[in-house]
Amino acid sequence: MRQAALLLAGFGVGAAISGAFGDADAGKIRLAQTSTVTNCMMACNSQAATCQTTCLVPGTPPTGAANTTSNANMSTSCQLNCSTQQIACHTTCAQTSPSR
Repeated sequence: MRQAALLLAGFGVGAAISGAFGDADAGKIRLAQTSTVTNCMMACNSQAATCQTTCLVPGTPPTGAANTTSNANMSTSCQLNCSTQQIACHTTCAQTSPSR
């Protein structure tokens, strides 16, 4: 009896999920990504990483410091520019996706 109730409950959920996608998508499996899109996105990430390494600027040592060197600082405007370029690149990859 319990198994029959679970089976019917499972069928109801499956039917609801099936109905939510409509008849046009019945039988189709849509992949979230293709290797082409993934490769494109990874190239964007690589370009962004390279860009971000150019954003480091030498720091100035604090007055009275024990050493004459300090940590490098990240240029915020440079970092923002790299991120903007990365997002634009990802958008281009997504728009050229064959799964659209």
